[in-house]
Amino acid sequence: MKVHFWGVRGSTPTPSPEDFRYGGNTPCLEVRTPQGDILILDGGSGLRLLGKQLLKEFGHKSLEACMFLTHFHWDHIQGIPFFEPLYNPENHFFFYTFAGQARSVQEILEDQMSYPFFPVDMNAMQAHRHFDRLEQDWVNCRGVMIKVIPLNHPQGCLGYRLECGGHVLVYATDNEPGSPEHDRNVRKLAEGADVFIYDAQYTPFEYAGPKKGWGHSTWREAVNIAQEAQVKQLVLFHHDPDHSDAFIDTIVSETRKFFPNSIAAWEGMKIDLAQEEHLKTQDHEERRHGTRQAARVPLKIHGQLTDGTPFDEQTMLEDLTLRGAYFLLKNNPDPNAPLEIEFQAPPDALFARQPFQALQGQLVRNHAVKESGQMKRGIAVVFS
Repeated sequence: MKVHFWGVRGSTPTPSPEDFRYGGNTPCLEVRTPQGDILILDGGSGLRLLGKQLLKEFGHKSLEACMFLTHFHWDHIQGIPFFEPLYNPENHFFFYTFAGQARSVQEILEDQMSYPFFPVDMNAMQAHRHFDRLEQDWVNCRGVMIKVIPLNHPQGCLGYRLECGGHVLVYATDNEPGSPEHDRNVRKLAEGADVFIYDAQYTPFEYAGPKKGWGHSTWREAVNIAQEAQVKQLVLFHHDPDHSDAFIDTIVSETRKFFPNSIAAWEGMKIDLAQEEHLKTQDHEERRHGTRQAARVPLKIHGQLTDGTPFDEQTMLEDLTLRGAYFLLKNNPDPNAPLEIEFQAPPDALFARQPFQALQGQLVRNHAVKESGQMKRGIAVVFS
């Protein structure tokens, strides 16, 4: 199997310079079988780009594809009206999603193109369209055995396990932890997977706040499942629309401390399971430019504990962006008190055009980290 990521963002498209490297299109994956058959996972705004590529590849020749939708929230279907191959009468498309809806799959998809939301309705699509509800736990599609299992998300959602050619790909986006039944489901789905694509929209800090009940998970829960299910590669997916490239970089850095073969999905990323590309951590240089600057320099942190006691601690910079920094501390700082970060290095070693040596920072993440057998606190701050 070959996997191509056409959309990786969650909730809403985010066309912005701040997320140029990871991309702003909403979920869409293309899976090619060894025989060349096409399976599509979700129809978010990334589907439009896939349609352009298929037109280049097939030209005026007819094509067939199976589209497996996880659910009907906008970010997973909003690319369907802009998928150009659906307007070619020579093409055939098969849509699959979960049973139990009061209306048919076709009626639900037609609604987003109905008056007054879209200039034309779905009748403008001349391709042969077939709509089916997934009634069984397993389905055989073009020689790919696909296991279907419910996830924990408002109005329902499906996770998919694709088995083909001795490899396993798991797609489990839009899942909130905390439901015992669904927690078991996702671990069962992920068991022994070669590639485990999982919802990591929030940080643990964000999820502990107002985001509970929104139906999404965290990078830390992704690590928990990946470790327990003994997957080979973890792919963080469904990035929050407010997370910039630099912010996602720090999430990947933290994730790899617990599960080294982890990566955050980006638009255009490809994984060829037959070539065992999933067995090595991809870290393409073209995804590591922009505002992120690799640096590891001595720091002196001035802060206070929760009881008001001041502390000074020497440490090392682990990660740095123009917006913030990440480092480890033995002390556990007060989350409501500012931290002063003093850079123990020549200013031009950090930012040649910004001659500073100390900055004020506000703590945004604080979690336990084990380093060389010692428990420390992983501290992320944004500069104020």
